[in-house]
Amino acid sequence: MKQILISMATVCMLSLQMVQGQEVLPMQGTQMTLARPNGVAFRELSFSDALKIAREENKLLFVDCFTTWCGPCRMLSKVVFKDSLVADYFNSHFVNLKMDMEKGEGIDIKKKYNVRGYPTLLFLNSSGEVVHRLLGSDKAPILMEKVKLGIESGGLSGLMKRCEAGERDSAFVCGYINVLSAANREEEAGKVAADFLRGKEQKMLEHEGYFSIFYQYVHDVNSSAFLYVVNHKKEIADRFPRRASSLDRRILEDWISGSYKYLKVEKSGHCTFDEQGLNDYVVRMKQLNVAEADMIAENLRLNKDGAMKQWDSFVKRGDKLLASHTILGEEKQLLQWVKWMDKGCADMPLREKAAQWCEKVCGDLTKKNEEIKKRLRPGEILAISMIDYKTELVRIAEKLRKPMEHN
Repeated sequence: MKQILISMATVCMLSLQMVQGQEVLPMQGTQMTLARPNGVAFRELSFSDALKIAREENKLLFVDCFTTWCGPCRMLSKVVFKDSLVADYFNSHFVNLKMDMEKGEGIDIKKKYNVRGYPTLLFLNSSGEVVHRLLGSDKAPILMEKVKLGIESGGLSGLMKRCEAGERDSAFVCGYINVLSAANREEEAGKVAADFLRGKEQKMLEHEGYFSIFYQYVHDVNSSAFLYVVNHKKEIADRFPRRASSLDRRILEDWISGSYKYLKVEKSGHCTFDEQGLNDYVVRMKQLNVAEADMIAENLRLNKDGAMKQWDSFVKRGDKLLASHTILGEEKQLLQWVKWMDKGCADMPLREKAAQWCEKVCGDLTKKNEEIKKRLRPGEILAISMIDYKTELVRIAEKLRKPMEHN
């Protein structure tokens, strides 16, 4: 359920500062340095030649992985890489290379280093091994904190060794979480964060920084931090009201994600479903007052039905979830369901039912858009995601009304 979004490379270390290894306080503002006309000196080299030069100059190779259509990539190039703070450091420490991930060598580099979002910033040793990587764009001071944290600590491997050796200083742990997150290692970041908060749960009520660590990274429903937040939602919402509106949804998403451990679908199509485990999970959720517990179970069973191509029960469960008016029946989930049916269900009455789902949700989205328009301030526009869902649902509905073998 959790998707990595290009525009959402959020990390706790860059907005927080640990003081004496205890209290978490906001960072002081940092002024951007004056821009330089030339900025970071990017060299026109092949990837292999750039590695060779990096070896000769005893530097790391920095690769700015970009695309021509990426707005944050352009912001980095036109603003951040022109900043003297960034330029001085990058030109002194790295051989700098720009590579379009959709052209030439960039296509192979994208595959080799699993580049999935833009901009991705790779820092490689002369053997081509990743020392550090970042995802997304930031203002110059923030970018420099991220870069220095990874590079000057010996990279991700160096930070791992310090963590394995037992280092648990607050500033170190927060920085390590940041580096893991920037390297798209969210699961590891969550484990480190949950371990750090164990025994410090009360601090999440006392200091927003500690709660921010939970909010950004901890998604394990069995962790002590998660259970503490579940049992103290009202106090936390009262203490940090700006988080209150999204806290319930955030926790619900974690309960939903936690249910997927009871369903295993292999590439071969073989499906293993732990019915008793799921039933026990529902009992546990109800004990913790999760109102959506039964619908979370229905959602997992719907996924099981789809994997096993049991389309009649799939549609019945879909009706229940759509009528639940929870996030389990939102347009994002519906789009996935109807795509499954379009590819796997040949039953025309069931395909028609799915097409009708699309039409109803499109109508609901139109009404929602109209309500939002009434509240927009001058110059504001609708979020494009709503428009995209509607367009895609209309397209799939048209396909569903044709026999599967003709698609």
